[in-house]
Amino acid sequence: MSADQESREPGPNRVRVDIYGQDYALKGQATVEYLRRVARLVDEQMREIGEQNPRLDYSRIAVLAAVNIADRYLRLCDEYEDLLRSLERESEPRIREES
Repeated sequence: MSADQESREPGPNRVRVDIYGQDYALKGQATVEYLRRVARLVDEQMREIGEQNPRLDYSRIAVLAAVNIADRYLRLCDEYEDLLRSLERESEPRIREES
């Protein structure tokens, strides 16, 4: 099952997760395993920041984790757009040749 399929299965599903020592109840249309993967990503990011910056409080660690995850997301979006443009450029000569 692909990540895309995994995130779109019918729900709602509920799961309890631990993120940086706090218990959360997640609910969503995604599968339970997908919700756990999301929580694990956030937990790992927060732990990495917390280990590097032991004096930061919980909310600052959470915000920095959100900023880091958003940065990764936007970089991937940019890469995806670049790939789409590249594919469009590569397919243009073929389309002209076939016409």
